[in-house]
Amino acid sequence: MKLAIFGDSFGVQKLNQPYKGWVDLLSQHFDITNHCECGVSEYKILKQLQATDLTQFDKTLIVHTSATRTYVKYNPLHYDSKYHKNCDIILTDVEHGDTEFNLACRLYFKHIFDLDYAIDIHNMICNTINTYCQGKSVVHTTHFDYSDLFQFTDMINFHNLFLNHRGNVNHYTKIGNYKIYQLLLKVL
Repeated sequence: MKLAIFGDSFGVQKLNQPYKGWVDLLSQHFDITNHCECGVSEYKILKQLQATDLTQFDKTLIVHTSATRTYVKYNPLHYDSKYHKNCDIILTDVEHGDTEFNLACRLYFKHIFDLDYAIDIHNMICNTINTYCQGKSVVHTTHFDYSDLFQFTDMINFHNLFLNHRGNVNHYTKIGNYKIYQLLLKVL
């Protein structure tokens, strides 16, 4: 069965990990095409989806991200990074450092960023994703608190699992990854 995965770093497969992440575990059962990228905003997740013919896959899994991750066309902090080259910005990424970009971003988050606006934009993008995926076999997931965000039908929210099993592979411990794998295997 062919599975396409879209989303942020929670779904990225990296080489040379100390244990298998949930995506690697699922690859034992599915032919996976993974489009996930570290640090991408919901906007870039939408663009990942729109750049792919979903009819080529039996199932689609979307890993939705934080509403506070803000789209940038170019992020000079990670231009040479294998995993973060398309990374958008979030306050925790730019809190430290004295580059002009870090300073500009901190000023943006302090003086311009508006959480209500970010949530509204995020929800609009999620609604667009939902419409785009209608009629296709899609599983929506997140690892963030989505209680005040767009509610996809039957979305699987791993936020509590994340809080209890933070680790180094897909942001989870070995046990956390295995729990995600087991649950996703049932619904896919």
